[in-house]
Amino acid sequence: MEAFDSQAWAQLQASLKTPALVVFSSTDCGHCPAVLAQLAAAPERKRQRAPLIAVVMDQAPGEDDSGLLANPHYKRADRVFAFQGQAAALRYSVDPGWRGITPYIALLRPGRPVQWVLGPPQAEDLAAWARSRPGQ
Repeated sequence: MEAFDSQAWAQLQASLKTPALVVFSSTDCGHCPAVLAQLAAAPERKRQRAPLIAVVMDQAPGEDDSGLLANPHYKRADRVFAFQGQAAALRYSVDPGWRGITPYIALLRPGRPVQWVLGPPQAEDLAAWARSRPGQ
């Protein structure tokens, strides 16, 4: 379990060498397990070799790491973060317009603006993300 603090979002984006998918979720999110399963199996993700990253907003690192990591839908993620700090400030650092509704998905590509999706992504969202190239 990695800490998602006030610097984590900027560091994550700056360190990207490949495309990535980030799912902001909560332990009580009804749609998040299906979204994580959908993205884990997405052919676009596999072709891009894009890591799937889960960020849990309602559980701090160390609170119940083993229980969270044993959850089948979080096992699909390549990396799992948990909010460490004030949730509202962390959400604002990610996207000032985001009000905490989950699942909130960031389709990331190095050198490109973040493509945000609220709720389960449509096939068109994933196709556009897979087609985009730096500088486009």
